[in-house]
Amino acid sequence: MFSRGYFDKKYFSELLDMLSSRYLINDILAGLAVALVAIPLSLAIAMASSVPPGIALISSVVGGFIAAIFGGTTLAITGPAVAMSILISQCISSYGIISLLFMGVICGLLQILFGVFKLGRFTKLIPTPVVSAFITAIGFIIIIGELPKALQLPNLQHSSFIYVITHINHYIQQIELHPLLITLFTIVLIFSLPRIIPISIALLLAVVIPTCMVQIFDISHINLFINSMPPLPTSLPNNITLFNLSTINHLTDLYHLLVSSLAVFFIASLETLLSSNAVDNLVIKKLHNPNQELIGQGIANISVALLGGIPVTGVILRSSINIAAGAKTRRSGIVHSIMIVALVYFFPKFIQLIPISVLASILIVAGLKMLNLKEITRYWKKDKTDLLVYLITFFSIISSDLIDGIQVGLIVALIISAIQLLSTKSSAQIWSNNAVIRVSLSGNMSFWSFETLNRIQDRVLVEQSEIKFVVFEFKEIQGIDNTGARDLIETAALLQNNQIKVIFHGLSEDQKQIINNMTLEEQPPYVLTITENDIKVLLEQDGITHQATDILRHGISKFSERFTQDHKLLMETLAQGQKPHTILITCSDSRLDPNAFFSSSLGELFIVRNVGNVIPRYNPNNKYSEGAAIEFALGALGIQNIVICAHTECGAIKASIQEFNKHAISGLDNWLQIIKDGYHGHPPATADDGCRINLLNQVNHLKTYPIVIELLEEKKLTISAWIYDVHSATILEWDEQQQSFISASSKNMG
Repeated sequence: MFSRGYFDKKYFSELLDMLSSRYLINDILAGLAVALVAIPLSLAIAMASSVPPGIALISSVVGGFIAAIFGGTTLAITGPAVAMSILISQCISSYGIISLLFMGVICGLLQILFGVFKLGRFTKLIPTPVVSAFITAIGFIIIIGELPKALQLPNLQHSSFIYVITHINHYIQQIELHPLLITLFTIVLIFSLPRIIPISIALLLAVVIPTCMVQIFDISHINLFINSMPPLPTSLPNNITLFNLSTINHLTDLYHLLVSSLAVFFIASLETLLSSNAVDNLVIKKLHNPNQELIGQGIANISVALLGGIPVTGVILRSSINIAAGAKTRRSGIVHSIMIVALVYFFPKFIQLIPISVLASILIVAGLKMLNLKEITRYWKKDKTDLLVYLITFFSIISSDLIDGIQVGLIVALIISAIQLLSTKSSAQIWSNNAVIRVSLSGNMSFWSFETLNRIQDRVLVEQSEIKFVVFEFKEIQGIDNTGARDLIETAALLQNNQIKVIFHGLSEDQKQIINNMTLEEQPPYVLTITENDIKVLLEQDGITHQATDILRHGISKFSERFTQDHKLLMETLAQGQKPHTILITCSDSRLDPNAFFSSSLGELFIVRNVGNVIPRYNPNNKYSEGAAIEFALGALGIQNIVICAHTECGAIKASIQEFNKHAISGLDNWLQIIKDGYHGHPPATADDGCRINLLNQVNHLKTYPIVIELLEEKKLTISAWIYDVHSATILEWDEQQQSFISASSKNMG
């Protein structure tokens, strides 16, 4: 385990820091600050989790101590979390207190396994809308469940959402003034005090002030912690006992308990990793180790479970207080645990005098903060399907229970994802001659594609009677299964029977194989094409004019429908001005698509194209546009990288060799003469040699420009010479040290 990097040199160095007296005072003060917050939070969580207060305190002490030693986030604090309280309460209600042992051990073992096998990232497989809805639903349930406790409403039979809503009039009539005022006052303190004093002190005062007011003014009819919960232990260690493992035999319905344990694992792990990420943002140069963090949390959860506690997780609030209070080492987490024991031992009577309304108010505020209503707005604007998953999960949880709600949300998310994955989108455009309709397909061709194909059939056979050709484009199709291929072939056969010819254009090798395998007829009802010229030949054979502008219009239509809609922010940014990172000087050859083979998007490349990727030598009197483009890009746009990209099988190079001795009689001949001059009277033997010679000559020509010379001297410019191989779609780069062309991708990897 150690050799695999879970506990590295950095970790052992941090353990040694704990033994040093350096930063001791900082860690003690930070640990005390966190303990002052952890105690009321733990008591409130105990109330929400339906467990005795000692159990929540044990969890804070043991979980905080163990995770501080073994965790992967240096300054994180571990303890019980509000997000798991409702789930724990439901499990205890259904399976008894022994379920804590089962859940804690299962959660801990899974966390250790996920950490050891570096699978922490897989805890993020739960769709974001399901996680968001779960957190919001927990907050909502906490508010609904704690309001009656805060207001001391009598005759409370249930705290479910449905029951509370249906009995709301009864509740309103039963509200008493004193509990209402204490609740409102506490909530106001929790929200307002952190604006003027540190949050650790603010939360403490939000508990102390109302508690003292109740005692000083002898407010009657206020339920106190001592009257509503089991007695608080006066010495935590003396009350810690291991579970009797034989009681596991009393558990029934282990399947549902296992599902609940898995839910606890995912929630605890997600909250821990989120907390660790938050700590990374607060602490410079102390990035967490996610796999080690999961291992540490797993050890902590198993330890807590064996000592009778509830599952724990890294907690953002306590961790942020720890950092804000000046913690420097892992020692602050250990001090926090020790301080909890000390405070409970020396001040048990004060803790027992805390009004239930105050603790319930803490939970209500926590619930309010979990109601992230901005998520709903964001889903509404960005993705309606995510909103659907979110709403279904939320209402399933609050109307049934957490586990069923999560399962429903996951099922809905999977169904929607499957539909999106299997769906086929189409964009059709009729050519100006009204004889050809071009259909661009995207997504996947599957059994779900029949509706799209039916719409195309209706449009061709019913709405557009003059159509003679249907061209299906497959460039953006990700995959085809047998059912999708069969439906596609049947559509082609139906169109052929109606005297309409079908072209399948741009199939990949795998797609072509599937289509051929599903074609039963000796004479397929379609024709396969690879290039636009193939389509042109087929159309002209039938006397139909091929309009190149129709192809361009179709491309514009697809671009407007898809790219601009999916990249609105990019389009808005580029509308304000361009900031390309590279000047690309390349040939006009149609086989070169720089944005494609560089995987670049709009606004990244400033492209200069001409026949033979030529750069005329600098001359202040010349009128070549290449010079103007170079000066504008370097001077006005501030680009600091130039790539000259030649290509194999270049027609300009071949012409410069074959017609080497031909005198210039046209504009093209004059242009090719620039390439010929670079041969210095000795034409190369092959076009490949000519390509390399010409490319390096153009690099030298580029270095004659004053602005280029200046930037090179200031080391503010890089120049690269690349060759694109049209046969293999690979790129070779000139290496100055080796004086040869090498693979650009391998150089990058090196």
